[in-house]
Amino acid sequence: MTRIDFYQLDAARHQPEQVVCRLCQKAWEARQPTLLLTRDAEHSQLLDQRLWTWSDESFLPHDCDDDAQFATPILVHDNPDPKGDRHLLINLSTSVPAWFAQFERVIELVTEDNRQQAREHYSFYKERGYPLNHVTL
Repeated sequence: MTRIDFYQLDAARHQPEQVVCRLCQKAWEARQPTLLLTRDAEHSQLLDQRLWTWSDESFLPHDCDDDAQFATPILVHDNPDPKGDRHLLINLSTSVPAWFAQFERVIELVTEDNRQQAREHYSFYKERGYPLNHVTL
């Protein structure tokens, strides 16, 4: 069964984009193919840039387009159409994708800006019996 983790961010200590980059770094190191589902194309471009520049000491192989011949370890996309065999979904979109259960793990970020949306997502997963974890950062 898919594990659902909610990461509560302290706005004074954490910027969401930096947390996303850190999560992608950990997923890459753990060899977990990841889909970073964004709100829209502009958000995808922003995160694409952040992943390229977030750390001078690491490289996060990612792309905004999935290629049939090469499946990038981290796919950044706003199209809710799962591609490839990915283990981790970092859901930054405004809705819970219908196909979330194909992933081993889903991460949802909770910020000041999306608190109500996060509550709705939490209720959605809970009503369906998924194991929920809450992490305060």
